[in-house]
This record gives sequence, structure tokens and C-alpha cells, in this order.
Amino acid sequence: MSNSEKKTVGLPMAIFTFIVVAAIMSVGLAILKINTMVTFILALFAVCIIAVCTGMSMEHLQEVILTGFKKFALIGMILISVGMVVGSWMISGIVPSIIYFGLKIFTPASFLAIGFIVCCIVSFFTGSSYAALGTIGVAFMAIGYGMDINPGLVAGMSVSGAIFGDKMSPFSDTTNMAPAASGTGVFEHIKSMLWTITPAFLLSTVLYFIMGLKYNTATEESLQGINDIMNVLDETFNISILLLIVPVLTIIMVAKKVPAMIALMIGAIAGVVAALIAQPQFTFNQVVTAMSAGFSGEFENAAVAKLLNRGGINAMMSTIVYCIFTLELGELMYEMGVLSAILDTFKEKIAKPCNLIIATLISCLATVMLTTSQYMAILLPGEVFQNSYKKAQIAPYVLSRTLEDGGTIFSFLVPWSAAAIYTAGVLGVPTLSYLPYAFLPLICPVCSIICAITGIGVFNTNGKSMRGKMMKKVETAEE
Repeated sequence: MSNSEKKTVGLPMAIFTFIVVAAIMSVGLAILKINTMVTFILALFAVCIIAVCTGMSMEHLQEVILTGFKKFALIGMILISVGMVVGSWMISGIVPSIIYFGLKIFTPASFLAIGFIVCCIVSFFTGSSYAALGTIGVAFMAIGYGMDINPGLVAGMSVSGAIFGDKMSPFSDTTNMAPAASGTGVFEHIKSMLWTITPAFLLSTVLYFIMGLKYNTATEESLQGINDIMNVLDETFNISILLLIVPVLTIIMVAKKVPAMIALMIGAIAGVVAALIAQPQFTFNQVVTAMSAGFSGEFENAAVAKLLNRGGINAMMSTIVYCIFTLELGELMYEMGVLSAILDTFKEKIAKPCNLIIATLISCLATVMLTTSQYMAILLPGEVFQNSYKKAQIAPYVLSRTLEDGGTIFSFLVPWSAAAIYTAGVLGVPTLSYLPYAFLPLICPVCSIICAITGIGVFNTNGKSMRGKMMKKVETAEE
């Protein structure tokens, strides 16, 4: 079906579709505790029925679903690459070396605050939250387990740091996508984001430091546990600081704009080479198989077994399937025009600059919840609200900042979104377990709302501050 033949649903049917998807997701996941994959299938099946009933042909329905699958190709290859990286970096001794030196250098009290800052730095220079979580995030999870720190807390810290780079790095796809959707430049966009990300970063650092203090007084039993883990690592692998060259080079490649998928695959192969050189106790077959099946060793120490027996493509398969269904569902909802119908109507009710910014945040959250895609959550609200910001004479970089404060961030907090499923799969921690500790993505939208109410950091198209003018009505609905 060509674009001229494309049919979109009206507002009543859009709302009905929204309610159906929300009901299936909430009842299936929260109440009936149905398998996540099955819940996604039910939601997709329900929307398919609605699409057909509203006039979409079976042929076009299949085309839309396949389009969603095609869009999965890149994220799917990244997921496969991450599985290969974790498997090869485990058996090569790279992750065990990171764990060993981490347990030796970090203290439980300093780990969370310093780890957060390190994640911010890595994600900023790589421009990829996925790459940061799949490399340094995995390593920090292992160190956290070794220090007996709440896995949800460590995962929340890693997610916060990864999101910082996804928002602020000029190498990030979303950092370039948001200004493109708003009609502004990348560096004007980054400069604008400082108004909301700076207080969120500072508060997050303080909170992680405070949270770390509860682990300051380690018991003799926990200290002995750390020593036991280090001894087992030293006995099982040839620990060497030289092995850290591989992850450093991988991060540098991404920072140099080598596509994340290619950089991760090269990192996985480099891990195999490192294993063959540094870990002669493992056979060639064991080393290369680790990329597929993950590392599997026999350890009397249960903590070490939990730390190291992971990775491989096989471990990523359920996450891959989840992402396929989420992207197909999002593509179908977009093609039906469900979000456009809701957001266009919502837009007409806005009469104050303050409400306009808050409405953009809400729209980003709704888009993530319905399409499961952070890209959709940036592009669609950006398209819908761009004229409203112009008529309200609000600078376009305020819109682009708000799109990132909402779209980029909320995608890591909605459990069924592609980004959250990826994160939970890579770190091995459910979204709802790390969500309360993901301080930066929780604080940043609050900072955005405060800016919207006060006018701090909000400027008009002439670059002048809009303090004291955020509650004055403007005509944004007239064409």
C-alpha cells in the first residue's frame, strides 16, 4: 500500500487501542504474571485485529510487521555482538581481571559514586548507552556482586551513567536526532541540555555516594568473601592488567565513530585472541564456543560461578525475541496513526509555555509506552509539537532538550520498551529492580518540569529568558 493509500484511525479508536494495549500489558505482566514474551504476542495480536477491523488489508499488515522486523536488524546484531563480547571477555580473563582489580582498588563506599562517573565518561566518549552497558556495565555488575552490593543499585548506577552519554555525547544518535526533529543545531541542543542534566548529574553523584556509605562498614565475613573470590579468580585465570587493553581499544573504536556493532564484534574477536594467548589452560574449542554458549566453569564458590558463568549469543536470545515483538508493535501503532491522533488532539488544549513543555514530556512517555521505541518518542512528539513551540516563540533547542529529557530517558524506565529489555538482559537485573536506583533518569525529567514552571533555562526564539512568562497564555493552536 502506498503512502497515499495509508489510512489512520480517528481519536476514539486511537484511545481504544491505547486502552487495549495498556490493559494487556498491565494485567498480563503485573497481575496475571504471564510470561513477558507471551504478553507481547497477545498485545501485538490484539492490535493486529484492531488494524484489520479499521480497514488495513492483510497484505499491508504483513508488510508493516516485516518493516518492524527490518528495523530490529541493527539492535539485533548489537545484542548478538554483546553476547559474543561477554562470552569471549569472560574466558579470556578480561572481565575476571577487571573484577580482580576492581575488588582490589574500589572500596564498597566509593564504588557507586566513582562507578557512576566512570560510566558517564565511557558513554559520553562512545556515544552509545548500549555499548557502555554491554562493556563497563557488565564489569561493574560483576564487581558489585563481588562486594555484595544490591544488584538493582549497581544496575541503576550503570544505567544512569549510560544515559548521560546517550543524552550529552555529540556521537550519540539520539543527541543528533532530537535537534534534527526540532529544527536546531547539535551544539545548541547540547548547551541547552546542561540546564537539566547538570543538577541531575550532581544530585545523582551525591545520592550514589550516600548510598555507598551503607556499605562502608564491611563485615569480616564479607571481606573474607571478597578475598575468596579474588583467590579463585587468581587460581582460574592468568590475571593481567595488559588484558584491559582490549576493552579500552573497543571503547576507543566506538568513540572514533566506528559503528557500535562493528566495534563490539572486533572486541569479541580480540577477546578470543587474548584468550588463546593469555589463558592456555582453555582449549581452542572452549574459547570460540564461549562466544556462542558463554563461559561455563566449575567453581565450588557459588559467588564466582554467578559472576563468571554467563555471556554468549544463547544468553541473549530471549532479549532478542522481546525486542522483535516490541519494534513490530511500535511500527504497527505508528502506521495506524494511534499516537498522531492522540497527540494532535492533546496539542490543541495547550495554552501556556509551561504546559507545553510538560505536555511534551508526557507525550514522550506515552509514545515510549505505546511504541516501545526511544526513536519514536523523539521523532513523533517533535513533529507534533514543533509548530506549537514556534507559535509560543520558544527556542527550538528547548523542544529538543525536552524530547531528550523525555524520550531518551523514559525508554530505559518503561519495562517493555526495547531499551529497558536490552538493559535488563545485558545486566541480568529486571527493570523494576533497577528503576528506583536509576537516579539520573528519575531526576532529569523533574528538573525539566522545574525549568518549565520557573522559566529557568527556557529561552524565546530571540535567545531571551522566559522567566515570569511561563504561565501566560499563548495561541498555539491556530494555523
